[in-house]
Amino acid sequence: ERGLGHIRLWWKDQIHNTVGQSACFNGLKNCPAIGRIRHIGSLFDLSNDPTGGLPITANAEVAGLVGGFGWVLQLDDGPPKNLKIDQVEVDSSTPLVLAIPYPAGTSFFITAHAAYCSPTTTHSCTEHFSATESVAHVRHSQGNKYFYDPTTQMLFIRIIQFPQTYAGDNVYSPTAMWHLWDLDTLNTKSWDPRTHALDRFSFNNITLPTFAYGNYLQITADCVEGSISGYCATTPSYVEPQVCPSGYVQVSYDKCCVSPSSTDCYDPTAPPTTSPTESPTFGQFSNLVLNPGFEDGILSPWYANSGTIQIETTEKKSGTQSILCKDRTATWMAPQQSMIGRLEPNATYRISCWAKLKNVASDTLNVSLRIEDDNGPHYKGVSATINNNSWTYVEGDLTV
Repeated sequence: ERGLGHIRLWWKDQIHNTVGQSACFNGLKNCPAIGRIRHIGSLFDLSNDPTGGLPITANAEVAGLVGGFGWVLQLDDGPPKNLKIDQVEVDSSTPLVLAIPYPAGTSFFITAHAAYCSPTTTHSCTEHFSATESVAHVRHSQGNKYFYDPTTQMLFIRIIQFPQTYAGDNVYSPTAMWHLWDLDTLNTKSWDPRTHALDRFSFNNITLPTFAYGNYLQITADCVEGSISGYCATTPSYVEPQVCPSGYVQVSYDKCCVSPSSTDCYDPTAPPTTSPTESPTFGQFSNLVLNPGFEDGILSPWYANSGTIQIETTEKKSGTQSILCKDRTATWMAPQQSMIGRLEPNATYRISCWAKLKNVASDTLNVSLRIEDDNGPHYKGVSATINNNSWTYVEGDLTV
């Protein structure tokens, strides 16, 4: 379904803080293009639009048609290492896919962050996106997926408008879980006076989404930084994604037909669904750990069983922070949080983390779950050797 969407892009304070000061304000024509954005597909390539699309300036707000094959963003100085997307206005029935070229070998950490949020078992504050297998999977996802296409060297994500003060709720599962929100989805925070989860404007039976302040999506790209700070060192040569099946040609931003005058057409947009695509079996498709990436800016609900824990900003696997456990005098001293109310008996759960030592060259890390039942307290866990040179991924399955 066709619709209108709006986003704001922010990737470098030094650029965007000039808006209204030395650039891009009323009466001053000093708002040069520093990039371009356009619809994806050969219908909008340089042979049809020599300008390369609409200009992106320091005041990087973008509004346009959505529900099609997506928008592609290219910045003159290269792919951004950190890109924040906020002020999102898009109805979930009209998918907005954003594509950005990145050099081969780039890894990504993509998150959604709610504003004014403290995590609970029923409402989460962050959502960590996971990789999927194709652009189609991204388009028809709940918005918490991304795909890097090695053929076009392009990152694809779906831009989702989510509630201002939470990134997951317990509508489809007993614990907080991310899903699509539409304009009729009701707000689930009892202290919030808003009736609906998303801010909206209605007039004469027409309802449009309106953005909320504070919540945002964050793309962190782990690439080699170039001579210009904040950007990847290399920009891959642009390869136009193939949006039409064999035998079809692109006739609009959202449609492919056998010919421009044909009614035999291909529609890429699946019927919208707000409930999670996967069956919301308890604990099967969501991270049950609260504040798992320590990106909420607080330690809670983590605490030290002994010793000291603190937020660490100089060492991180991805994102901006990690947790440091120090002042330890025994191997069992570590950060922990209660999982009561989030696990079911006789169910199997996958437990994983990234870990790195600060001083000792190498040692064994045990990731344990303390279980209390009729037999008293006992422990189950997974272990691996970690070191102080690089981050090590530790993973295993546990049956409670």
